[in-house]
Amino acid sequence: MTVVGPAAQRAAAWIAGCMRSFLPPGHIDALKLADRLEHRQLRQGQIIFTQGTHPDGVWMVRSGELELVAGRGQDRVVVGTLQPCGIAGDVPLLLGKPAVCTVRARTDVQSSFLSAAGFLATLDASPALTRAWLTALAHRHLRAQEAQVRTLHGSAESRAAWLLLREARDSAVTCSQGTLAAMLGMRRQTMNRVIKDFERQGLLRVGYCRLELLAVDRLRQRAQDRA
Repeated sequence: MTVVGPAAQRAAAWIAGCMRSFLPPGHIDALKLADRLEHRQLRQGQIIFTQGTHPDGVWMVRSGELELVAGRGQDRVVVGTLQPCGIAGDVPLLLGKPAVCTVRARTDVQSSFLSAAGFLATLDASPALTRAWLTALAHRHLRAQEAQVRTLHGSAESRAAWLLLREARDSAVTCSQGTLAAMLGMRRQTMNRVIKDFERQGLLRVGYCRLELLAVDRLRQRAQDRA
């Protein structure tokens, strides 16, 4: 019988929450997985793996934020962010292919880490955990597809409103306007214009690398405007 400590039990409950309880927190395989996790602290700007390389393991965000970056130099584009419960590294490890994005810490990050060998061995040993992980992965894929549809169709205002609502934490967005524009494939000048319009309308307040959402319900209405 496997005996795990209180810390692993708390970690197992957190993992189950991140996976939307596809694997119950008290399940023995969730406890085994939690017992294998290493705590890793990442400094702002620290890169955990780069585009075109094989990740050395799986990273799960506990606090802070990671960003997904494609390209280099002037062609560098932020294509997404990972908030708490976000996972990086599992897809390239499952496919046995290099990562398509560089992943770096946008803020200081507290994370849980599982080595590549440990991740694959854990899945091999547990059909229940494999099923739960793949189900959670399917939900992430569906969310990414929905995001792609929303970023490609509709007015600049509706697309920007939708992105602000998606990226907001505690009614605030801490991405720069340039990063938000890159996420939508929108010109920065267009994003700046939309943000200024939203500010004039009292929908948000602009600060340094921070947008405070003042009228979430009205932003939701703007996000539904497809014209």
